[in-house]
Amino acid sequence: DTWLQSQAALQGLGSLDPNAGESGRAFEMRGEGLRAMVTQATENLENRRDSRVVPNPEIHRLLEKIKEQDTASQMNSPAIEKGIWPKFRLQCQRLVGAVWFECFISVAIVLNSALMGVESQLALNGQELSFAGAAEIVFLIIYTAEIVVRLIAQQWACWRDWWFLFDFSLVLCAIAEQLVFASTGESADTIMILRLLRLIRLVRSFRMIKQIRSVWRLVYGLVTCGETMCSTFALLGLVIYVFGVLGVEVIAGNAELLSNSKTASIITNHFSSLGMTMATLTQFVTMDSIAAVYTPLTLEQPLLLFYFLPLGAIVSIALMNLITAVLVEGALESARQDREEERKMDSITTKQMVPQIVAIFDQIDLDGDGEIGIEEMLEFDKPSRGGAAGINRRILDRASVDSMEELFKVLDVDNSGRVSRMEIMKMLRSLRESVGDLQGELRKLQSPPKLRGISLR
Repeated sequence: DTWLQSQAALQGLGSLDPNAGESGRAFEMRGEGLRAMVTQATENLENRRDSRVVPNPEIHRLLEKIKEQDTASQMNSPAIEKGIWPKFRLQCQRLVGAVWFECFISVAIVLNSALMGVESQLALNGQELSFAGAAEIVFLIIYTAEIVVRLIAQQWACWRDWWFLFDFSLVLCAIAEQLVFASTGESADTIMILRLLRLIRLVRSFRMIKQIRSVWRLVYGLVTCGETMCSTFALLGLVIYVFGVLGVEVIAGNAELLSNSKTASIITNHFSSLGMTMATLTQFVTMDSIAAVYTPLTLEQPLLLFYFLPLGAIVSIALMNLITAVLVEGALESARQDREEERKMDSITTKQMVPQIVAIFDQIDLDGDGEIGIEEMLEFDKPSRGGAAGINRRILDRASVDSMEELFKVLDVDNSGRVSRMEIMKMLRSLRESVGDLQGELRKLQSPPKLRGISLR
């Protein structure tokens, strides 16, 4: 705008002609206006030049800090290890991080657990599987190889992982089982020891909890609310103890109930001592066949309703609903933390994709002017571009659109028909959601004017 202003003023001054028929006063006024326009344009250009030359102290400080950090990182960068062992360790790290490796170990755990169940069922009938011994050795080799690979890949860090320590102890038990069997044979004591070790090895199936995400969320929610659960169970035990003492005083020592043959047997079987009374009241927690206990007693002595009704209301209803509320609260909190963690991971993924998005922008920008138009988007979308077809499909899937033309309309927030590199970079800097949510967020900006102020943050 400043350049056009100065150009128009200079052209106007060049076209001034005192012999053009204008009056002297009009000629002087037009000349003064053009000279003022030239002066203003010159000042604007000078101000823009000064703003470019004078450095911003804040930007200068940040650039110096980045330069120092880059220099320090280059000076402190660790030397690349060379040799066979570092390469082998790198391969082990890749193997441990592979998805198929965890799936293979999970399948082995499932098959081993199923085989142990079949063995236990056949043992009841005095039968056995002919290939069970060989299969156990194969599974032991797989588990041992897994332990060795994780030790090589993670080294000392794996000893701080409870799952690794859990697997390591189970492998030691399995090795001890094989050594005991090989040294002592099939004596009765050996068979008993082997059964105990086999039961310990069956605990390995709990490792599947970590592999199944939905199950792990349930278990994690239960573990995180463990302290509250313990407090609730302590309160439940206290209530049962108080009602147990009352039951011994009110029911166990009641002469009228003891004189009746029907109620006497109930007192003998359920209220003969404090421990027996508390065990009976535990049935009220799950309401397990409690009618057979309190119905004959209340029919014989109706005043016992003032004992059993508060017991049922507090133990069976209030405390059990309290436990349910604690579990639900723990599950909701765990789900909230999972969503927060997923948002953080999406933000990290978006930042990592910035160089790829800039590279794709350069491919679309055919004329290299720093802006892309609808024509360039359509040209990039043509099948004749070969390798770009796969890139296009990934872009469209990420942005949840059907064509590059629709994606351009989503990106063109101001409806100018052009999308600049700076506009895309501003969107990416302010974006805190995943790239898959790009379409919805940008469409909010394209809403009526009252919604234009919505931030992508």
